[in-house]
Amino acid sequence: MRLAIHDLREFDAHLRHRNADVRQRLRDLLAPHRLTLREARVHRVLIPMVGLYTPGWQALPAWAWELVELESVEGPVGTGEWSVALDEPARRAIEQLRDGPGANLLDESLEIPLGMAWWDLVGQVLGKPLHVLWAELFDVGFTPPARVPLAAYSWQRFPDADGHDAVTFESWPRFAAEQVAEGFTTLKISMTNYEPDDYLAVVANIRAAIPAEIDIRVDAHGSWNVLEARRIMPALAELRVSYIEQPIASLLPQRFYPGGRVPESPTSPGGYQYEYYFRKLEELRRDTGLPISCHWWTPPIVQPPGVHRAADAWELDWYLIERYDPVDIAVPDIGLGVFGLWRLFQLARFMGLHLQIHSNSELGVQHSMRAAMFAALGYYPESAGLYLGTMPRLCIPMDTEYNQVRDDVIVGGKLRFVDGHHELSSAPGHGHRLDPERLVRYRWTEERARAYREEADAVFQDYLLDRPRRRTMSGWPKPPTAEHFDRLAYPYDLTSMLASDRPQDVDVELNT
Repeated sequence: MRLAIHDLREFDAHLRHRNADVRQRLRDLLAPHRLTLREARVHRVLIPMVGLYTPGWQALPAWAWELVELESVEGPVGTGEWSVALDEPARRAIEQLRDGPGANLLDESLEIPLGMAWWDLVGQVLGKPLHVLWAELFDVGFTPPARVPLAAYSWQRFPDADGHDAVTFESWPRFAAEQVAEGFTTLKISMTNYEPDDYLAVVANIRAAIPAEIDIRVDAHGSWNVLEARRIMPALAELRVSYIEQPIASLLPQRFYPGGRVPESPTSPGGYQYEYYFRKLEELRRDTGLPISCHWWTPPIVQPPGVHRAADAWELDWYLIERYDPVDIAVPDIGLGVFGLWRLFQLARFMGLHLQIHSNSELGVQHSMRAAMFAALGYYPESAGLYLGTMPRLCIPMDTEYNQVRDDVIVGGKLRFVDGHHELSSAPGHGHRLDPERLVRYRWTEERARAYREEADAVFQDYLLDRPRRRTMSGWPKPPTAEHFDRLAYPYDLTSMLASDRPQDVDVELNT
């Protein structure tokens, strides 16, 4: 079946024009201002996690970030954060600024490579918190909320080196109740390591331990096959799970070709497997009654080669959108940048999708930026009476993994959530500065990385779950022994985080 999408094409063209107008308005606002570089400081830190974090069969007692401070001669300091490490465009931009210190830090060419730090400077020179500035630039017509509701993430979790903070099959309901007692009204459960059916018992026990009005969402991270998903998703719906993220594996086509090169097809640009995935998602959504979200459908986009993903140069994947309707919730990443994220949010709302923002293992600076973007670019105001032409209640609480981090390097330490909300700063920019003492305390050193690496390696040598799996990932019966891996897969290359030589296969490309 092909869907009528001519009006979506027209709306996207309108959004592109709006973005061009906003960019010009921003240029005009910044024209009287100029900042020059006094010093660019890059800080690499290792922050301990709460327990051993286990995304994608990892075992991470600590996570690495790189942060940047752009100190200007004129006074303002812009602060940015990158998960794991700075990317190459950011490194090149910083090198160019150091080589030419007279350059204007507010030049729009620096917006994409320096992201959060650039916008922080912009907010400071214009004297406005970023969520307020963005709401004005995009003329949203209302004051954006300063409190953003959150969904508290949790995984099965090994204890830390002192034996604390494990999350197990037995303790998960108690842990979930503690999160509710902290004020969270939405919980997100990661369902990856145990047998798929065991998670039905986990969710049932959690549901029994928390008030009925608390929302539960789950993320299978593509760890189920289609038959498992067909069996499990209706049972999750009966437990009042609001939606499931990535229920089945994506089966990326390049896995099946030498060198990963997929043959071109003029009639099916994605290839059979690419379309198979979305066809099965659409069937699961229709037949099981449980709403779905997926990182590849936010809605789906195609980035041109050689262009930064934050350049707002992407196209919607018109081929897929014309043929499939597989998800209910859009969960984009802030890596799309301010202009790209605003455009994608508007398209998702036009398509009737619910809106939130993907969590990306963030510290306080990135968490605040995510919340500010959601408040200004994704939120829309209530209106009384009948909804005619505006879909009601599409904004849902934002995922957070910040609750998995032990501390932070911003002034004041780790941000406190208030009644399950992130409270945005009223200071110009994103409102956060780095704490010199904490930067020293958590500085990345080989000695610290080695200690964490040894802790992680000890887990990998004997990866015993408290709820042992009964089948291998191939599907055959599994002896009751420790898990052993011949390859580790995760969306991002995390080996540099602890300077590990353990091979890791990056086999997922997020729609960012």
